[in-house]
Amino acid sequence: MPKETVKKGKRTSREETRAYKTFIASISAAILLSLAGIFLGAAIRNAELVRSTLLTRARSIFQEIVLARKWNAAYGGVFVIKGPGVESNPYLVDPDIAAADGRTLTKRNPALMTREISELADKEANFRLRITSLRPLNPGNAPDDFERNALGRFETGETEYWTTVETEGARVYRYMGALRTDAPCLQCHAIQGYAEGDVRGGISVSFPIDDIETNLRRTSIAIIAAAILVSCIILSVIYVFFRDLRRKLESARAQLEEAATTDALTGIRNRRFALESLNAEIAEAGRTQAPLCCAIADADDFKRVNDELGHGSGDQALKAIASILAAGVRPYDLAGRYGGEEFILVFPHTSKAEALAACERLRRDVEAQAGPRVPGLRRPLTISIGIAELQNGDGEADALLDRADGALYRAKAAGKNRCASQEEARR
Repeated sequence: MPKETVKKGKRTSREETRAYKTFIASISAAILLSLAGIFLGAAIRNAELVRSTLLTRARSIFQEIVLARKWNAAYGGVFVIKGPGVESNPYLVDPDIAAADGRTLTKRNPALMTREISELADKEANFRLRITSLRPLNPGNAPDDFERNALGRFETGETEYWTTVETEGARVYRYMGALRTDAPCLQCHAIQGYAEGDVRGGISVSFPIDDIETNLRRTSIAIIAAAILVSCIILSVIYVFFRDLRRKLESARAQLEEAATTDALTGIRNRRFALESLNAEIAEAGRTQAPLCCAIADADDFKRVNDELGHGSGDQALKAIASILAAGVRPYDLAGRYGGEEFILVFPHTSKAEALAACERLRRDVEAQAGPRVPGLRRPLTISIGIAELQNGDGEADALLDRADGALYRAKAAGKNRCASQEEARR
């Protein structure tokens, strides 16, 4: 194959490989970004659901305590039997009363009830409650930093506040809801200047979330692992699909190129490919000053084969000649069908004497081998060959082919079944 054609093929192959890699990279990037978006959205949605669940739990606890306080306040407090471990509320006036049976009852107002429920919840329900205010009656209800921050927000109109903090090496979810003053509350808090409807404090709720955050991290890791696994599978499928597709396309293109450059009858190179190759070799020889020869071979008395045995036998004769010529040239030479019963031979880096010797060998091979390959043919099948050498000023193939054609005419005129160059005929 001509060097220009090889170079062009290599450039085309490199460009196609670059385009193929760019296309695969683009498709892969688009899919990876889409998958990343999907799985990132899933991870974010999962985290939002966890946060929403935590907030719902905290709000539920807060509302239950608020309802219990309202029930307590609606009765003006409730009395419990004062037994061992039950202390009177020091912030109430006359909290104790004597029952008819001699037992002592002590009053539990909403604030103390909330505190005692908190202590019970801390032991048995794994959460804590705390009622607090910026102006607490009980100094023990003074707010901590989180509660003070929440109470400050309540004074600006907010009604709840929550966050996650780390306490003693553990992650804790903290929530605080605002408490508004209602009529029963004024029994104790009117002296502090509160009016009905005022935010006078809040109830804070806290519970540990280490297990929840651990599960959340595990879920996030599982989502990331699933994303990586799915991405690898999809990318592998894409790679295999496009690799096979490219192979099929290359095979189809090779078949098309083969069909476009191959003579359909004989299976050797066709006229178009042979002329392109000859022009490329002429350009190469012009640059390197290397010798170049071209020859035209013609089947002798081919019309008689068609007339005597039919066109099917004529086709067999052409196939036999083409096969012998193609097998007899060197790998870097070229044998092609020029048209009809004519064939073209190109000999790069070959002098006229060397080309003449090669053509003489090919002529003898055809004479010895071609005839027996055609059923019914009772005489040898021969060819005549005209040879021309590239000369200075031959810019294209036409001049060289004209001289080879003239040499072929001289070989035919000299008796056929022989080789001839521009100067001589030989058998």
